[in-house]
Amino acid sequence: MARLRTKTVFLGDVAQSRDNNLNLLRFLAAAAVALSHSFLLVTGDPESRPLMKATGFSIGYHAVDIFFVISGFLVTQSWMRRNSLLDFTVARALRIYPALAVCVVLTALVLLPPLSKMSAADYFSSFETFSYVIMTASLTSPDGTLPGIFLTTPVANEVNGSLWTLRYEVLCYAALALLGMSGILARRKWLIRTAFVIGLPLAALSLFPIAYADDTILVHFVRFGLCFGLGVLAHEYRAQIPLHWAGVVFLFLLTVAMRPYAVFPLSFYLLTAYSAFWLAYIPGGRIRRFNNAGDYSYGLYIYAYPLQQVLVLTIPGLMPLQLFAVTVATTLPAAILSWYFIEKPALAKKENVSAWLKRFGGQLVPGNRTHL
Repeated sequence: MARLRTKTVFLGDVAQSRDNNLNLLRFLAAAAVALSHSFLLVTGDPESRPLMKATGFSIGYHAVDIFFVISGFLVTQSWMRRNSLLDFTVARALRIYPALAVCVVLTALVLLPPLSKMSAADYFSSFETFSYVIMTASLTSPDGTLPGIFLTTPVANEVNGSLWTLRYEVLCYAALALLGMSGILARRKWLIRTAFVIGLPLAALSLFPIAYADDTILVHFVRFGLCFGLGVLAHEYRAQIPLHWAGVVFLFLLTVAMRPYAVFPLSFYLLTAYSAFWLAYIPGGRIRRFNNAGDYSYGLYIYAYPLQQVLVLTIPGLMPLQLFAVTVATTLPAAILSWYFIEKPALAKKENVSAWLKRFGGQLVPGNRTHL
């Protein structure tokens, strides 16, 4: 059984340690997204997803918020370690795009063509097919369709309903880079002022009811910006943030109390952020071994949805929990292969790619051989 520390520690005391539960937490968050989608894709009813009645949002919705909080924390750590726009951009691009591109190509050109209502010749000659590959892999339009694919599933015409959040992840990276380049991240007073100038309007906007009927860029940017921003602030004030189970309980009770009021989303964001850090760094014991297994969460996140749609189409009568179980069993091998053969090797090339780009930039700019 996992043991829990009784002594209060601060986030700054444990943030640098690689002995944590981050891989496990991210994996469970990705699994929660798959669970949420299992109910949606079987029933076609967004209200059927777990936690919708209790919180007004699905378990997958809350899981994605966890991703953004953790990302804000770790990506800020990455910026501080590098403090170079080029190195930071290369690291973020290699984390997102290689695995995404492989997933999109395999999905559109290998997995799904046999399921199309169109002939193979028409499918591969369709502009829509290759437009999907280019637009989705670049995140220009991550919610595209493929010709003749998933026309009769309860959620029709949707190839990969998980990828749309990645565009906001990239936008958050860009916003963080702007804060870093401007020097705001290095000055706490300016960071707090910026948090108030940007965060208060975002918080005010979040007080309005957020529903999937209001599926707009503004709504999503408010939500993800707040969660990512909480991660950024947590990193900058990590030495002052105690991690204790009592804090989780207090924020949970506060969130329950706020359920009837407009401020409920804000209290839930705070609960999500604090609980994520507590779970990531405090519980110990055997569960820490998962951190040595690899980070399979991204692969699970990007591959699950199209595989779920295939299962719904080809195995009629699956119940949501059955679909979830089969999804994890079929997607996990793809996620493991993605980590060891795509993601991990790509991340290992960060320094090489940055060095090459610096040399290339030096050749383009006479007299500047070392810097872009």
